[in-house]
Amino acid sequence: MSSDMRMNDEAGLQDRAARYFRLASLWLLVLTMAWAPFPLGSAVSWGAPLLEVLVAASLVLWAASTIADPGRPVRDARVVAIPALLALPALAWVAIQTVPIVPQDWAHPIWGVAATALQHPNRGLVSIDPWRTRAELLKLSCYVAAFWVAFSLSRRVEHAQMLLVAFIAIAAAYALYAFALAGLHVTQVELIYALPLGANFITGPFMLHNSFATYAGLGTVAAAARLFASADETIVADRGPRQFLLTAMHFIFDRGALMLVAAILLFSAVVASASRAGFGATAIALMVLGLIAALRRRSARKAMWPAAVTLIVVVPLFGVILSNGGLLAKGFAELADAGGPDAVRLALWDAAWRMIADRPWLGTGLGTFQDAYPLYAVKVLPFVMDKAHCDYLEFAAGAGIPAMVAWCAALAWLGVRCAAGALTRRRHQVFALVGLGTLVLVAVHATVDFSLQIPAVALSFAVLLGAGVAQSLRSQGKPSAATAAMPTSR
Repeated sequence: MSSDMRMNDEAGLQDRAARYFRLASLWLLVLTMAWAPFPLGSAVSWGAPLLEVLVAASLVLWAASTIADPGRPVRDARVVAIPALLALPALAWVAIQTVPIVPQDWAHPIWGVAATALQHPNRGLVSIDPWRTRAELLKLSCYVAAFWVAFSLSRRVEHAQMLLVAFIAIAAAYALYAFALAGLHVTQVELIYALPLGANFITGPFMLHNSFATYAGLGTVAAAARLFASADETIVADRGPRQFLLTAMHFIFDRGALMLVAAILLFSAVVASASRAGFGATAIALMVLGLIAALRRRSARKAMWPAAVTLIVVVPLFGVILSNGGLLAKGFAELADAGGPDAVRLALWDAAWRMIADRPWLGTGLGTFQDAYPLYAVKVLPFVMDKAHCDYLEFAAGAGIPAMVAWCAALAWLGVRCAAGALTRRRHQVFALVGLGTLVLVAVHATVDFSLQIPAVALSFAVLLGAGVAQSLRSQGKPSAATAAMPTSR
C-alpha cells in the first residue's frame, strides 16, 4: 500500500470518528435538555451537579470530534473573542472570591466578627459563603460550556436545525405534561417528594409558576420564530391578494400547522401559569420577532404578510387568554395589594441595594444572597429569602458591579450579533431570530424574577443562544480538507 493511500485511509478514519463524536455530543446535549426540566427544573440539590456532568461529557465528545480539524476550535473562538474577554474575567473574579489570596481589607467584615467570636484567627474571604459561591461558579461554567458546544456544533446548519426542533418538541411535550398535571390536580413536587404544595397555578415540571412561564416562553418564542421563517418561504405577498390568501391558508393548514399548534400550546402554558412577568416578557419578545420579520421585507407590500400571519395566530391566542385569563387577571390584581408578594419583592430589592452600596466593587460572594440578607435587611421576614427576585441586583450584590456589567455586556454583544444576523442573513435567519427573542425574554423577566437561576431554564437559553449566534455569522477562515465538503452557516 502506497503512502498516499495509507494517508487517505487514515484521513477517512479520522473523518468518520469525528462525525460519530460530533453526533454523540449533539445527541447528549439534546437528551440533557430533555431531562433538565423534569426534576423541578433541576433546582433540586442533585439537579445542577448532574447537568454539569452531562454537559461536561458533551463537551469532551465535542473536543474529540475536532481530531479531523484541530484548527476549528481556534477559528470558532475568534468569533466570540469579545464576549469571552468580557465573561471570563467575571468568572475568574467569582473564583477569586472563594480563595484566601486577596488583601485582607478586601475580605468581608463577617470573617473578622467570626474570628473574634471564636477567638481563633482566620484569613478572610471576599465571599461570606465560599461553598455557595463555588456552586454558582460551577453552574455558570456549565452554561458557558453548553453555549460553546451548541455554538460550535451549530456552525453546521443541520445541527442547529436539530437543536431548535428538538427544543420546541421538548418544550411542547412539557406543556402538555403541565396541563395533564393540572387536570389531575397534582404538582411535580407532590410526585417527587410526596409533599403537598397547595399551589393554585400551573407549574408543570417546575416548582414555581414563574420559572415554568419563562421556560414555556422560550418554547413559544422558538416556535413563533420558526413559524415566521417557514411563512417567509411559503407565503407569496407580491402577486396580488388572491395569491397571498391562497398561499397563507395553504401554509396555515399544511406546512405551518404543526408549528402553529406548538406555538399556541406553549403560549397557552404561559398564560395558564398566571405569571405576570412571564406573560409580559413573552409578549415583548414576540413583538420583537414581529418587528424584525417586518423590517426584513424590502417593500411595504411584502411587509404585510408578517402582520397577516400575526393576526391569524393572535386570534386563537386571544381565545387562549380569555379561557385562561382568570388566573392571569388575579395575578395582575395583586399589584394593588401592598401587603402581598410585591411588597416582599420590594423588601428584597432594598436589601440587595444595601449590599451593593456596602461592597459595590467586591460583592458579598455570588450566590450568597440568602446568607447576606439578614445582615442588610431593614426588616427580616419569617421566610427563607434565598433570591432577590432580580437577577441584575443579585448578581451585582454577589459578584460586584464590575463583574455584573462585564457579564451583561457579553450577553448584550451576543444579542446584537443575533439581531444583525436576523436582519441580514439571506437564509437560516430563524436561528438568529430565536437567539435574539430568547435573550429579550430572559432579559426582561430577569428584572423582577430569578428564572435564569433555575438550571433547566438557563441551560435551554444557553443552547438556543449558542445556535443563534453560530448561524448569525458567516463561516470563518479557510476550511480544511476534512471539513470543506460540510455545510456551514451560510
